[in-house]
Amino acid sequence: MDREEIRYLLGSTIYARAKAYENRVQDLECETAENGVRHLSANVRGSGRNLYRTQAWLRQNGSFVSASCTCPFNENGEGPCCKHIGALLLHEVDEPEEKMEPKPEKKALLDIPGVQRGTEFAKEAAARKDSYVSGLEMLFGRKWRGDEPVSDVQAQELLRAYQEDALAEVESLTASDGQQRGFAELEPELILDYSGQPPLLRLRISDGGRQYVVKSIPELLTAIEKERSVSYGKTLAFVHRWDAFTSEAQKILTLLRRQQDTVKSVEAATGRPTRSIANGPAGSVPLSGELLDELVVLYEPRGEVGGYALRKGLPALTLRVEKKRGGVHIVVEPSLYTLQGLDYSYLYNEDTIWKLERAEAARLLPALNALCGSGLFFTSKDAVSFCSFVLPELGRKITIDDPDRLLLNQIPLEPVVQFYLDAPHMGAVRVHPEFLYGEDRVTPFAAPVDLLRDARAERRAGRLLQTYLTQQTDTSPAEYGTDDEDTLVTFLEEGVPALLAEGEVYLSDAFRDLQAAPPKISVGVSVQGSVLDLEVDTGEFPVSELKALLKSLHQKKRYHRLRDGRLLRLDDSLEVLDELNETLELSGAKLGQNHAQLPLYRAPSLDWALSGQTGVRFNRDDAFRRISRSFHAVKDSEYAPPASLQKTLRKYQRDGYRWLRTLDGYGMGGILADDMGLGKTVQVLSYLLAMKQNGQTLPSLIVCPASLVLNWAEECQKFTPELSCVVVDGDAAHRAELAESWPAADLVVTSYDLLRRDETLYEGQEFYACILDEAQAIKNHTTQKYKAVCKVRSRVRFALTGTPVENRLGELWSIFSFLMPGYLPPYKSFCSRFEKPIVQEEDQTAVRRLNQLTGPFILRRMKSDVLKELPPKTENVYRIELEEEQRKLYLAAVVDAREKLQAAKPEDKMAVFAVLMRLREICCDPRLIADNWEGGSAKGMYAMYTEIVQALDGSDAFYCRYDSHAFLSRGASPVVYRNRIIGAVYAYEYDTEQAALLEGLQSNLLKLSAGIAAAVVLGVGRAIGEAMAIIMVAGNVANMPGLFQSVRFLTTGIISGMSYAPVGSLYQQALFSIGLVLFLFIMLINVFLNVFIKKRKED
Repeated sequence: MDREEIRYLLGSTIYARAKAYENRVQDLECETAENGVRHLSANVRGSGRNLYRTQAWLRQNGSFVSASCTCPFNENGEGPCCKHIGALLLHEVDEPEEKMEPKPEKKALLDIPGVQRGTEFAKEAAARKDSYVSGLEMLFGRKWRGDEPVSDVQAQELLRAYQEDALAEVESLTASDGQQRGFAELEPELILDYSGQPPLLRLRISDGGRQYVVKSIPELLTAIEKERSVSYGKTLAFVHRWDAFTSEAQKILTLLRRQQDTVKSVEAATGRPTRSIANGPAGSVPLSGELLDELVVLYEPRGEVGGYALRKGLPALTLRVEKKRGGVHIVVEPSLYTLQGLDYSYLYNEDTIWKLERAEAARLLPALNALCGSGLFFTSKDAVSFCSFVLPELGRKITIDDPDRLLLNQIPLEPVVQFYLDAPHMGAVRVHPEFLYGEDRVTPFAAPVDLLRDARAERRAGRLLQTYLTQQTDTSPAEYGTDDEDTLVTFLEEGVPALLAEGEVYLSDAFRDLQAAPPKISVGVSVQGSVLDLEVDTGEFPVSELKALLKSLHQKKRYHRLRDGRLLRLDDSLEVLDELNETLELSGAKLGQNHAQLPLYRAPSLDWALSGQTGVRFNRDDAFRRISRSFHAVKDSEYAPPASLQKTLRKYQRDGYRWLRTLDGYGMGGILADDMGLGKTVQVLSYLLAMKQNGQTLPSLIVCPASLVLNWAEECQKFTPELSCVVVDGDAAHRAELAESWPAADLVVTSYDLLRRDETLYEGQEFYACILDEAQAIKNHTTQKYKAVCKVRSRVRFALTGTPVENRLGELWSIFSFLMPGYLPPYKSFCSRFEKPIVQEEDQTAVRRLNQLTGPFILRRMKSDVLKELPPKTENVYRIELEEEQRKLYLAAVVDAREKLQAAKPEDKMAVFAVLMRLREICCDPRLIADNWEGGSAKGMYAMYTEIVQALDGSDAFYCRYDSHAFLSRGASPVVYRNRIIGAVYAYEYDTEQAALLEGLQSNLLKLSAGIAAAVVLGVGRAIGEAMAIIMVAGNVANMPGLFQSVRFLTTGIISGMSYAPVGSLYQQALFSIGLVLFLFIMLINVFLNVFIKKRKED
């Protein structure tokens, strides 16, 4: 960073001051971070004895990043750069401003015949402007010159504004020499009138002596921003820098600047100027409520603001009552006026302002606005209402001066409110209020005569009852009630507590009988062989009501109306019935029989549903407890992996093996949903091996995709060689022969497609376990695959998949329907009870219940959870340029896609996905969309090069066998280029065919490298040919463009120039000569390259 850059950063004024402070830098420190950024820090002595901590950050190349200083001008980086920052930067500059590096002398240029140098020739050429030079100028893309250009009007205004600022900076610099800091004071002046206009603010400025009125506050803020010199009179003129003002004045200026920015933002958003205050004093600006609050808070410690004494709280007020004809005259003294801020309210008179909390003044200010000043006249009747409604708001805060007790005698006693609740018949409720005034009682049916009543309290009680009930009579106070069930339920839940908060509540016996007592529920469960025996006892609750009760629970009602009209509150104590109904599908009829039998696989979900329920007694026998413990502590079960397993299982794999054994022990199925690569296959094989060692003689069936059939056979041979495995493949006759050997085998492996074709072969065969690998293949329960696997006869069933739910929640139902038919509700019921609430409504209750049903039978572990020792995944991104033909195809597809998307409907989202997929396929390999594609693929080329290099650089030997244009060696990786197989990589032992393979690879690499080299040489040759043609024909190097200057292609220039060049002109001859020389150079280069390539092939 040099001094010119520092001058540009600071500005002329700050730069001039910084130069004077350059020798005041002390304790300079410099640190360099890892990213190359240098941190400079030092103490810079100010004009007095103050030391300011100044810091700056510079990049490795010296460019400026940021800076901060503790001086008031910069405010730790919040303000603009100050002179102390400039002094630190100047101190860091190694060389002084006056020292300039001598320019290196230009070397003498060689004289070239026919070439003139210097500026004289250029002037002559410019003056001549013959067709030859003009043609060359046009050829190299230079623009024709017409009339002299003129700057835009806005550009001229921009320059004029900065020129004026530069003059102002010079004036400020001259006036600020030796200027003190913190001497300018600002005194606010509040202008409050009594006509309802908003308050105004005016500022007075001084240096401690005579005060001057600031004529324009916006101009004052602009002068401070620009650091201009302003004169207010003979005794006060100074440069308006920020540090020239006192700290209190700076706070006022900050508030005013914030209000000005807000006004500008509003004007910019609305496009209209804000309304100005008419007839305001000169230099005044309106105060917003926010600015008024902040100004009062700022001056509150002084107890004075803007010429007014400042007080907090309500002043001493007196309400005077005078008797007038037919009524009373009421006035509040002293006379006060109101102001509204953003967070506070204010009262004021000629010399004092009282600050009030907004909530405190909300109900008080309307009365004060009306009663202060001349007061108001009330008739005798209205005076009573005044005592009931207005006076209670004022009585505790003001003094009442009523010598004749004109109002005091009208103030009623505060009544005791009593609410009486009754139920004339089931499903109806009636409520009436009564008010006690000492010994007098007011009811809807009778009221004492001439009783002074509190209308305000009685109306408040009536409004409260009207919130929940309907008025039944026209008397006052009236009777309220309802016969509607929903209204009654709301009144019981919300209305009764509200009445208790307002007064006393009395209930009749009939009203108490409206609500039925919650039933006491007990559930007992025991294991009877392969079924669960469930006993539900609801106590005194009528069994005939269970069905309707369960319906109300399902509908999420708050109350349930019994047949006798009573209301039963549906609280948490009845949640257990809803769980039994929703989770276990126990209808009211089944619960009403007291006993119900369930399949054994309901045990885990029953345990989950009833555990932790409040208000229910849950009794379990020992057998059920053992089942519960088995599922809660699978890791601690006694099942150990077979000792003959040819692999040591990881801990999580042992847990998966025990989980499979636990489910098998109870005849249940499950989904092993481990993440890909966690060894689902070896866990299943260890389970099958253990079952064989335990005496199991029936074969087990593995159904998987066709690509995994051989993999299962290999894994079985590798890890469990004791298991005899039969792979079902070949034609139909061969598969029929294999079926005869199934009873003697331990494991039968087939694919989904072959299972569907061979349904008759499986009809008479019973298997011990039927295991589906990649079980998402049966996610659609309407397909033939799903129906075929469900027909297989087996004792237990398992599913293996890393994605049990791919697109829809109904896919999980299909898998469970195979594992344990009837465990989940029918498909339509499953969609309405689980899929729709979870997917569309995000119902957490439905999520919890589905988890209770399926959770015990799904085991899922992720790699990040179980393989802590694995390193994090490494991804390498390679960016590859598309080939020329591939790029043209891609651009054509983009144009076609744009037209399709413009014609598509906005809601047609699939059109967007189809377009994106097509573009992606073109990038991968155009042959994915074009069968007759003969071009190449950039990705394929890169993959070929990468694989060949890995093959040639590796230390292993390679082997492959080629037959009928296909590699038959399993595991070989063919390398395809332009529809031709040029090699393959396969790790194997040394073989004699290795040499032939490597020779073929090297030969193809040489062919490719020769083509690439030819392209590079042709490109360089064309560039040289064009340049040489210009040099030879132009004859004037001085007019040639620079080596790296962007110019037009020569061939394009020749064609465009020949189209309008005069016949026989010098310009036409020059163009023809250039084209001829270019043709000759390119022809010679092509001949040379062809000879070179031919010779290389012969070698």
